[in-house]
Amino acid sequence: MLTCDFIAKYLKKRGVKQVFGTPGSDTISLINAFSDQGINYILTHHENTAAYMASTYGEITGIPGVVIVTKGPGVTNLVSGIAAAYLDRRPIIIFSAIIDPELLAKNPHQDVELVSFGRLITKLSEELTSKNAVELLDRAYRKSIEPRPGAVYLPISPVQAIQDIDINEEQINSLITDFGEQSLPEKSDFDYAIDIINESSKPIIVAGVGVVGSKISEDLISFAHHIQSPCCVTLQAVGSFPCDNSLYIGMYGWFGTPIDEMLKEADLIITIGLDGWDIIRPFKSQVPIISIDATDTNDRTFQPVMQELKGQMSGILDFLKDNIGQRDTSKEWLSLARDSFNKIQDYELGVSDDYNSSDGIAPQLVYKEIRKIVPKDTIITADAGAHKSLASQAWLSYLPLTYFVSNGLSPMGFSLGAALGAKIASPERPVISFVGDGGFLMYAGELATWRRLNIPMVQIIMVDNALTQVKSKQVKKGYNTESTSFDKIEYKKIVESFGIDAIEVNKITELVKGVTRALQLNKPISIIVNLDGSEYLRMPSAV
Repeated sequence: MLTCDFIAKYLKKRGVKQVFGTPGSDTISLINAFSDQGINYILTHHENTAAYMASTYGEITGIPGVVIVTKGPGVTNLVSGIAAAYLDRRPIIIFSAIIDPELLAKNPHQDVELVSFGRLITKLSEELTSKNAVELLDRAYRKSIEPRPGAVYLPISPVQAIQDIDINEEQINSLITDFGEQSLPEKSDFDYAIDIINESSKPIIVAGVGVVGSKISEDLISFAHHIQSPCCVTLQAVGSFPCDNSLYIGMYGWFGTPIDEMLKEADLIITIGLDGWDIIRPFKSQVPIISIDATDTNDRTFQPVMQELKGQMSGILDFLKDNIGQRDTSKEWLSLARDSFNKIQDYELGVSDDYNSSDGIAPQLVYKEIRKIVPKDTIITADAGAHKSLASQAWLSYLPLTYFVSNGLSPMGFSLGAALGAKIASPERPVISFVGDGGFLMYAGELATWRRLNIPMVQIIMVDNALTQVKSKQVKKGYNTESTSFDKIEYKKIVESFGIDAIEVNKITELVKGVTRALQLNKPISIIVNLDGSEYLRMPSAV
């Protein structure tokens, strides 16, 4: 069996149904091997888009997204996509070509130290050969999805891809085994944590991206209700705790002054699945912190940690529930949780007194009004920029795996590829991509990918003719804004030139009508929303 055929057969048995990328002549054997197994190769026009598609696909399905690119510029173009998956804790496997040692002396064209380079931004980076393929591929697969999930990188030369290896179907089947259960902490660690929890009357839970990767949303909700603790989430954990739950406060970090106040007033903080790469800003606590995580219970962001509970998080939460009896959480504290949530929604995210609808649509209203008319299970992706920070609180999320951003790396251009990957993984759900005009222009060529795949979803282009998140800070300091401002562009014409329907709106009524129609048509549609970008600066917790 050829090495490339083994790779394709193994990944098919693991559940891989498509791969993403931009090919080179030195990856065609591997691509063809996937094709022979009935696995589609989804062509993108930039390598990063392939990674963004693969990462959301992998997070939703639990099966790592697979990316195949060429050597040299194929990999260097892919850097943001690899690093985003690594820091955002989303499982992907990247294959690229690499120059075979025997050919290197004859033709060093596009030679880059790929393996060393990959180690900087992946969980694992090793060259795959015919000799190590069986062991390495299985190890890399497991590495990509074990806590914490992320990117693994396996370059393979075109010479090695077509070398024979001694393995048959039965031996491949023997590799497809389940993963072992993580252990639980010592009973003495549990006892100490239980004592701390029982002594508290104003606890608060901070849930992080580890909750998403471990798929323990239901366990988190059940635990919070058992100990009667309000809960806030980090950016990438939005949706893991339903926004209509009486214990939900909101997203810690942006537009969240009431959450900061509750954290300062709490007598106990319990962090669950916390990950420093998903924190906007650290919190120095004056009260005990109990940290629960599968891998790192001493995260640098919420300190100091008094008690660590490391291991299988669902098992830890179950043990705590089974051993914590009726508690006396302050009724005023529970009431404050909902009051804080409402304050964020009604005040922090409210429209300012100076807002005039004739100047454009207020950005917070874009999220609030669309949310009212779409199903609860709608998936959204938000690009980097001012609108991303706003989305984390203004978009009300009810279910896990329905809200996708890149926060660990936060690259512009993430949203469209992420939305495409999410729709492929969940074709039955409505999907909406939110992108600023700056991010849209970076990856406008991917409209061709969207149109070719004919994926029915909605793209919202938030237009204010600026890189607003940076520009806002320049304005505050009285700096020149030339570096963050650009001319008005005919976005509708750009979109339509790719064969995609486009609607341009200037009023909320037009936006609501446009989104309603787009969902009814169930086809690729972009809606260009002309904003009043100055409203970002007038909000109490301005970006």
